[in-house]
Amino acid sequence: MRLYEVVGHRIYTDFLMPSRMGEYRSLLESALDSGYSIVAIDHWWRSVVEDSGDVLRPHLILRHDVDTDPRTAETMWRIESSLGVSSSYFFRLSTLDLGLIERIASSGGHVGYHYEELATVARHRRPRDRDAALRLVPEARELFARNLRALRDSTGLSMDIVASHGDFLNRRLDVRNNILVADEDFRAEVGVRLETYDERFLRSASSYHRDLPPPARWMPEPPEAAIERRERTIYALVHPRPWRVNRRVNAVDDLRRLLDEVTFRAPLGST
Repeated sequence: MRLYEVVGHRIYTDFLMPSRMGEYRSLLESALDSGYSIVAIDHWWRSVVEDSGDVLRPHLILRHDVDTDPRTAETMWRIESSLGVSSSYFFRLSTLDLGLIERIASSGGHVGYHYEELATVARHRRPRDRDAALRLVPEARELFARNLRALRDSTGLSMDIVASHGDFLNRRLDVRNNILVADEDFRAEVGVRLETYDERFLRSASSYHRDLPPPARWMPEPPEAAIERRERTIYALVHPRPWRVNRRVNAVDDLRRLLDEVTFRAPLGST
């Protein structure tokens, strides 16, 4: 794709794209009409996987990573509430909305932490390669533990299921944030029961579907395709951003991303 096509696509998806909320409701209705139980990750993991619960009925496991736009996340939650279903919402520190978190939790939904401490530390320390980034893991774990304690205190929730956020620095350095909870002793110490990229959890689903901005929409395919095939357990990851434009939030995020890139590319000692 040429540069002008990339820029044009970004302008469309960030500032001009029509709302896809109707499409989102249709997805959920399609699953319900086909007999699927739409559940949050904590329900699936605790009630079905760990306790061998309702395994006969087909399930759609629904997860939201609130990367940039709590307002659209709330609209999605309201759609789900109107249909009588619950899902998981994972908030970054930068998208934390305590009022929305309380509403989701009090309605029976699930809230977790979308963490990124390794990328946060790397943004300040500016490692040049994977080995240098790995040396930052102890510092990032300390920060993760502090942030998780603070979130538990402020929300009153267990937050024992967490989801790693993927920053451009993680891709550049070839190391994911979930390396922080790969150590079982550290995981037990901070009280993390499950990370959404744990192999056992991923294997518990028949298929995994991640949303994308139009025109692609989904990778590798829409969940509706799996519903039509009557797959037993469908896992869908949804982000608010590809579904409804929030111009102010998108503009701020695009600018922050550009500044991060410029800072990372600058010679060490120049900032």
